[in-house]
Amino acid sequence: MKLNIKEAVAHFKANQETIPVAAIRKGDYAFAVIPEEHLYLVVEKGGTGIFLARLGPDLLRLKPLTPEEEKEARAYAIRRLAEAGLL
Repeated sequence: MKLNIKEAVAHFKANQETIPVAAIRKGDYAFAVIPEEHLYLVVEKGGTGIFLARLGPDLLRLKPLTPEEEKEARAYAIRRLAEAGLL
């Protein structure tokens, strides 16, 4: 399945309370849009980037977040997506 950034953001918006989220190496947040295809909506925490990425488990380890960190990640992503005019 192919998605563009707007479709991925729409999926995030529709599932924002339940979509799986993890951190990647630099602390950026990766939201699993299509987990079985390793497709993630990545929101940079240290920058302004928002992009789709295929993050295979052999290339990058995703760090699980605590429930509190997940809540913070979701709030941060919503704010960044709104600032970027994607929500």
